[in-house]
This record gives sequence, C-alpha cells and structure tokens, in this order.
Amino acid sequence: MNTEKSSRNAVLDRRLAEIARTPGAETAGLSVAIVGDDRIGYTFFSGRRHIAGGTSGGDLPVEAGTKFRIASISKPVVGIAAMMLMEAGKLDLKRDVSEYLGFRLGNPYFPEVPITFEMLLSHTSSLRDGEVYSIPLGKSLREFFEPGSQSWEDGGHFAKPQAGPNISPGHYFSYCNLGFGVAGTVLERITGMRFDLLMKKYIFEPLGMDASFNVNILSDLGFSTLGSSYRKARDGIWDSRFPWLPQIDDYQGKKPLISCTVLPGLGPDDLESYEPGTNGTLFSPQGGLRVSILDQAKVLRLLINGGSVDGVRMLSPDSVRRMTTARWTFDPQTVNGEMSVGLTRSTGLALVRNTGTLDGFGGDRLLPQGSPGLWGHHGDAYGFLGGMMFHPERGYGYLYFINGTAAEPEKRLGKHSSFFLWEEEIQEAILDWLGEA
Repeated sequence: MNTEKSSRNAVLDRRLAEIARTPGAETAGLSVAIVGDDRIGYTFFSGRRHIAGGTSGGDLPVEAGTKFRIASISKPVVGIAAMMLMEAGKLDLKRDVSEYLGFRLGNPYFPEVPITFEMLLSHTSSLRDGEVYSIPLGKSLREFFEPGSQSWEDGGHFAKPQAGPNISPGHYFSYCNLGFGVAGTVLERITGMRFDLLMKKYIFEPLGMDASFNVNILSDLGFSTLGSSYRKARDGIWDSRFPWLPQIDDYQGKKPLISCTVLPGLGPDDLESYEPGTNGTLFSPQGGLRVSILDQAKVLRLLINGGSVDGVRMLSPDSVRRMTTARWTFDPQTVNGEMSVGLTRSTGLALVRNTGTLDGFGGDRLLPQGSPGLWGHHGDAYGFLGGMMFHPERGYGYLYFINGTAAEPEKRLGKHSSFFLWEEEIQEAILDWLGEA
C-alpha cells in the first residue's frame, strides 16, 4: 500500500472510530466497505455483534464475516431477482400483477388502472402498508386486500382519493413495504419456489454468498456469524445509560425451532406445509436479508459493473440501466409524493436516486454542498441503520452497517440532510476518502 493511501485510510479509520464512540450516542457495532476499480478498497469494523447482558453468552466482535438483518437494503436484491426473471421472459414489469397472483389486485378507488410490477418496485402502486404488512404462516396475501378479512384494516392498504395530486397507480410515491411482499409472492408464483429458496438459487448461490431471507437455511458457519441489532431503550424510553437490549436475531447460537423468519404470531408449523405463491410476506422481502457486508459488496459490484461480478453475469447492462432510470421524481410544486422527512426524492426499480436536495420538505444531501448523484438504498429497522450507495458512471460505491445506537435516532438528526447524524457523518467521511467532498 502506498504512503498516501495508507495515510488516507488512517484518517478515515479515525473519523469512523470517533463516530462509533460518540459520547452518549455510541454505536453497538459498525461495518464499512468501499468499492472502487471492481474491488473492495477499504474496510472498517468496530464494536460488537453480540453484547453480553440480560441474555446468555459473552461479547462477540463485529468482523468481516458478521451478518446482520439489513432492513430495506434487501430491496435491491429482490429487484435483481425480478430483472433476472424479466430477462428470462417470465416476468413483464408492465403487466397487471393480478395476472400473476391468481386473484384480482387493484385499488378499488381506481379500478380501471392496473397495478404493475414496475409500480411495486418504484413505490408508486397506490398500495399502503397499513398497521401490518407481514402476516404469518397459514395466512394468504389476499387477506390484505379482501373486505372483511382479518388483515383488511378497513381498506387501509389502498390509497384513497383526496384533493390535490393524482394518487392513482403509477403517479404518486408512497414508500410501501407491502409492495415488496406482493412482489415476493409474484416471484414465487412465477418460479413455483418458496421465496427464500428462489433467492438462494437465483442470487446467493451464483454469487457465492452465504446469505438468506431465512436464518435456518444459512450454513452452520454463516449462522454462527449472525449478529443482533440493539437499542438502548426500554418501554419506548431511550437512555444511553441503559444496557444494550437486543431487538432481533438474538438466537444465542441456536437456530430457531421454526424454519423461517420469525414473525409475531407465527406458530411452530413447519414450512413444508407452505404453498409458494400464497404469502411471500412470510420471508420479509422488504427487509429480511441476513448478509455480511463483504457478501453484500458483491451485489454492489454487480450493480456498478452493469450486471456482472467475478466473471458471473447476472443481468444485462440494459437491465441495470432500467433499474437506475428514474420512474418517479419529487415535484415540490405538485407535491406528488408522501415525503415523510423528505429523504426520498427519486426512485428507479428497487433503488433510489440521491439528488443532493435540501428544502422545506427535508433533504437527501450526502455532503453540505450537495451530492455526487448516487443510486442505492438505505435501511432502518429494529435498531439497524445502513446504506448501500454507488455511482454507476464513476465506478465506485460503499456500504455501511450500524447494528444499534445508544441514542434515539429521531433526536440525532443530520445537520444538512434528513439522515440520522451517524449516517450523515459516515457518508461524508466516505465521500471525502473517495475525493468527492
């Protein structure tokens, strides 16, 4: 390693270490990987994947092979599988998804407008999450959409007409995890395979990834590296003096008795009884991927390289271009999207585009002066915070995984964006290392 690069690495090491040990807002653990020139050019690991405390077992460090449930960074992986099936002629992104599902799925307030797979991936389908967007074994996806069913929620999974912008399918952005549950179910119907198994066959095995949407089909070695996510919160109250409390995947080294992702209300039924194509939400396509940062870097490199990695071509360059083509962009004049904190400004297919905007709605800036224009996805669930971003033209990208923060994220907001402060500072440090700051 040359002296200049060694010095740059040391500077980034110090910056990340300082962020990880922010007084009163420490991270449980932090992983970072930066990709350039089709290789991993920098990594950083700190903290713990398992923290001794109220549960058995001692401390275990965050390492290169540590796996976490990466929340919505899972979504681009689902998008890649969909594009592979499109290239195989099995999926039409513009076709009414009802024709795949085997039941009519349409917004009852806009019955003449079909919901397409493209809309699901770009969050413009007019579907809404409601109170619950994942249901357990023995339930059917159609229960979300049938009046009178247990999961109907008085039609809460459909956008309702309102004064203002056009919210019919294909026009209005509203972030929707349920849409990826529908997408996962469609993929099951097309392949005849359980979602976790089809992702293993189509994505993880070809790329040599020990990753899964089902912890029980990880290898024994892979399962042993699975980390938990943490918060310092009790009954909704945060205090950095509290012990770290595990939120998910605190298995103590023992695979769960049930052979799928654990969901509230899921009984000890065996997945052998599951009929593919009935309820893809069981495997959390929207956020249930367990993977190490080095394995997820293969997905990142695939997107940077136009569909191939390590000599394995997964997608055509045209399919990656389609994923990184804007399908929806926020218009502040018409307010054509549900902005929440103003972080999402443009969506492709299972990817979002960073625009470097800061306005009255919030901001997606990665740097105080703007952003270099990256594609990717961020994730936030069960204490985990993370991101996977890349520049397809300049050939670089990065990943960061945080498996818990000692302070309440909503009270540690960024200075020039709607990101949480840890994320803003980590990404700024990475972009500085890359020469973009």
